Amino acid sequence: MQVQSKFILSALVAFLAISCSSDPKWNEARIEGSISVADSVDSSGDYSGIEVMITYQENVDAKIDTIFKEQTDKNGLLNGSVKFPTRGVYPVYISRNGNQVAASQFILADNDTIKFSGELPGFNQNIEIDSREHRGMQMFNRIDRGFNRVAAYINAGAVDDTLIYDEVYKWSNLYWEVTERNPGTVAEILASSESVRLLNIIDQPMMMTRIDQALKNERFVLSASNYGMKYKAETQGLDAAISYLDSLMDLTDTDDLLINLKQKQIELYYDSAKVDEAKNKLEAFEKEYKETKRAMDWARVIGYDLAYLAPGYRVPDFSFVTQEGDSVNASTLLGKPFILEITPVANRLYQDQYDRTVVIQQIYQNYDLEIYTIPLDQSEVTVNAFFEERVKHWGVAEFGTFDIKKLIEDFNVTDIPTRILVDQQGNIVRKYIATEFTDVIQGMNTIISQTK
Repeated sequence: MQVQSKFILSALVAFLAISCSSDPKWNEARIEGSISVADSVDSSGDYSGIEVMITYQENVDAKIDTIFKEQTDKNGLLNGSVKFPTRGVYPVYISRNGNQVAASQFILADNDTIKFSGELPGFNQNIEIDSREHRGMQMFNRIDRGFNRVAAYINAGAVDDTLIYDEVYKWSNLYWEVTERNPGTVAEILASSESVRLLNIIDQPMMMTRIDQALKNERFVLSASNYGMKYKAETQGLDAAISYLDSLMDLTDTDDLLINLKQKQIELYYDSAKVDEAKNKLEAFEKEYKETKRAMDWARVIGYDLAYLAPGYRVPDFSFVTQEGDSVNASTLLGKPFILEITPVANRLYQDQYDRTVVIQQIYQNYDLEIYTIPLDQSEVTVNAFFEERVKHWGVAEFGTFDIKKLIEDFNVTDIPTRILVDQQGNIVRKYIATEFTDVIQGMNTIISQTK
């Protein structure tokens, strides 16, 4: 069993992306701060005029709005109220004499009070923050650091297999304690999601119980869809998974959450080779959210996949020559299942997945599985260096023997690594993007069942 640690900044960014919706109801929090200046920089004792500014940007294409802007008095004190669209992480900028001298982040939540203090210079290193949200995150981070240390020992094989279950269960309970002690906070969502993730490894029925308890906070519906939906699909089938998603939609009327749930529903139909149902749902989705740029950008991507790369469709034409001089194309591979990898080998996720890919290749080579990597790196030296450090178990396309632009267009490469699993007849079993590759064993089992 392998236990993977989590990168908390990514979770916070994801939470903020969901939180920043177009909900017209704005929330309000109090800001109380104290900023001083080191005597070595200014011995006057006058700390007035230091400006604190908080900004908000709905999306990358929207303008940046200033939602808080106050200056310190002579004693370095300031206070005021900030109004913001919804709870989340917001950037904070500190300026003096018209120059930005520091930057930080506040977690803003309705009816919370943020108290902070710090000294210039070195404000980023010495700032102290106190708020309901901050206290929750401190508790979460303590547990998370502890678990990550344990996970490193487990992954290194330093924990006896007979002890892993109890250890993982213990940390799942510690995360859940953070959830129970910090209701309505960002920490609650992060901790409950991590508790559920660990239970998904060792005790899925208990995981579903925790999911039901966590759903008292509507922001948990996305984590519920990630784990609960998959559990329902695996144990009860597609219809049960769709019904589960429908039940989650009934728990929220927040547009951004509903958009994400409806996207998952379309993806579930797509992954289950229910192409017509997926297309019908996508058509309704496009009509409903035609004014929402993020939703329409996603719709264009999956719309292409549904039209040309859906399960059961013929794999698009491609060709290249391997570093060993073998000519490869869709026709030459007929009769064998294969995985086509389109990615820079310098990509961190690809490298993290490499050992697992080797295991998959070794397990399924008895079923004639072939794997080919088409590297998108800018330097051939990078590719050669990567495989010189490892045993090369499959063919790698030689630079200059493939059309990068055509590959990216034909296989709709929007994220990396992108992989395509193709069966013996040259038909697509599934396209895997980034971390989705963990589901490839299900795809291989589908291929094996076709040969029986």
